[in-house]
Amino acid sequence: MLAVVKEREGPGFAIKDIPTPEVREDDVLIRVKSVGICGSDIPILAGTRVIPWPMTPGHEFAGDIVKVGAKVKSFGFDLKEGDRVTSCLVIGCGNCYYCVEGKESLCDNLVETGIHVDGAFAEYVRVPAKTVLKMKDGTNYDDGASIDPVASAYRTVKACRVTTKDVVVVFGPGPIGLYAVQLMKLRGAKCVVNVGMTEDMERLKIARELGADYIINSSTENVAERVAEITGGKMADFVQDCTGAPPLADMATTILRKGGTFAITGLFHRPAEMNLGKVVRSELKVFGTICYNRNEFEECLDLVEAGRVKTDPLITHHFALKDMNAAWEVIQARKAIKIMMHP
Repeated sequence: MLAVVKEREGPGFAIKDIPTPEVREDDVLIRVKSVGICGSDIPILAGTRVIPWPMTPGHEFAGDIVKVGAKVKSFGFDLKEGDRVTSCLVIGCGNCYYCVEGKESLCDNLVETGIHVDGAFAEYVRVPAKTVLKMKDGTNYDDGASIDPVASAYRTVKACRVTTKDVVVVFGPGPIGLYAVQLMKLRGAKCVVNVGMTEDMERLKIARELGADYIINSSTENVAERVAEITGGKMADFVQDCTGAPPLADMATTILRKGGTFAITGLFHRPAEMNLGKVVRSELKVFGTICYNRNEFEECLDLVEAGRVKTDPLITHHFALKDMNAAWEVIQARKAIKIMMHP
């Protein structure tokens, strides 16, 4: 089968024929129809994130089951050849304390498709049946491949427990941030503000179309002053960071009201400074989330299939898998929001 393979450390990747995976007794083999390029795939392809190589990345995908492991049905999974499916990134061991508590993303023995084991930048991908969810017949593959980033935003949003009185500021108009904007509105937030930079203006326009009440260009506007203006001086009830940019950690403390919450979805790859004195004196709450559990993934599939979360406005480019080099050029030029690859 054709696949994109990270063969060695450092920059670069290969597009080559490799053996189609053999299906184990509790696996299914999926013919990949759509696979999104995630922000976490970029450092893998660029060679700045260490993974076990050689390996095929890719974890945002949907497709058709072509083979079912011998014991899948005996394990209670209603899956068969021809089913249209999507799959969770997270593969929990099922036995540790966190898996038993329904917190698979914190699994002591965590394995992630496309990060620890071969993923979906390929014609076929093998995954455990327990990670797979069936899609409705009318759900397109691009929607199915979008559930992973929706769920990553959703876990944080759900934990925030916003009310109809709350003002929420979302940092970042990338895919996760744009999904967070939609989800915060769905959860009932009174006002949602999306913050980006000058190079994000097209994305910020999409944020408005998807429900953001206000947008802020942090390159030209003082974020704290704008939030004060929008809230009449009250400041924000919640800040959700979807960027992982270290300077935003301290900025969050300046735009939160007393008792406000800083919720972190973005992955911080460098240490960030934060005014912990402000956290104490204003009794701010700070928490982070990572990935999602199966129930949250299923809830997000329901939201997308019901049309309550829109994925299409975020998908700016489509490429055949063999054209990954062309897709990579678009990524390097920062011209894309979400790229879908099609093996």
